[in-house]
Amino acid sequence: MKRFAVLIFLILAVPAPRAGAVSLVKKWETDRVFKTPESVVYDAERHILYVSNIGGKSDEKDGDGFISQLSMKGEIVRLKWIGGLNAPKGMGIHGTRLYVADVDELVEIDVEKGRVLARHAAPGSKFLNDVAVGADGTVYISDSAESQNAIYRFDGEKVELWAKAPSINRPNGLFIDGGSLVIGVSGDSMLKRVDIETGKISDIVTIGSGIDGVAMDGKGNFIVSDWKGRTQLVEPSGGIYVLLDTTAAGVNSADICFLPKWKMLLIPTFLDNRVVACTLVY
Repeated sequence: MKRFAVLIFLILAVPAPRAGAVSLVKKWETDRVFKTPESVVYDAERHILYVSNIGGKSDEKDGDGFISQLSMKGEIVRLKWIGGLNAPKGMGIHGTRLYVADVDELVEIDVEKGRVLARHAAPGSKFLNDVAVGADGTVYISDSAESQNAIYRFDGEKVELWAKAPSINRPNGLFIDGGSLVIGVSGDSMLKRVDIETGKISDIVTIGSGIDGVAMDGKGNFIVSDWKGRTQLVEPSGGIYVLLDTTAAGVNSADICFLPKWKMLLIPTFLDNRVVACTLVY
């Protein structure tokens, strides 16, 4: 593992009215051992990270995708822990179950046994992308295909269409915030909120660029990644502060994961085939 590699990250310390001075400090980065890593998720019970690898093309059912296990120090535990997937992207965990969006299916994995338990078809879906899991175990999945405008839901038995509206055109990143689902909408570059009980959709803030991953910092602010390489801290009031910009270097920033306990931001670099860990400093 290379701790300080070829790529130079552009870390910006920017004064924010409420977020304070914010910056990212790199902790570690892996070697380029992954195969188009799209998402990282933390398993708190087992204190380990899972990384989804698309493998081949992002919309093809080619069986080339896999899930890796990564230590909290950035060491590869098992590169191909779960294989035989197609183009796995967003993930979410609840108890012993890891849920993975895989083209038009939600794959359910038993993390203790290390095997696929089930593949749940999402009728009508085309490009399942991100996953968020509520405290009750309900799984939400975005479909980012153009004109789908859809969020699916898995209740433990089957996957069903849950929300569909023009205002959520090309939804991508998802995050559960109390009783609502926060959605990063790529179609209009906005963060939006769906009330889980009523289904009401409301705008939060305009980001102004394509949205991939969405997280929260534990202080009420959002952390949003732009697939092209920009990662930003976003205040609900509209303040936007660039934490990292690697677009000029051609390094992507895919479906991020933030761990408030350690203020650790995990960034899968997609075509750059690494995972980078940074500490968020206020």
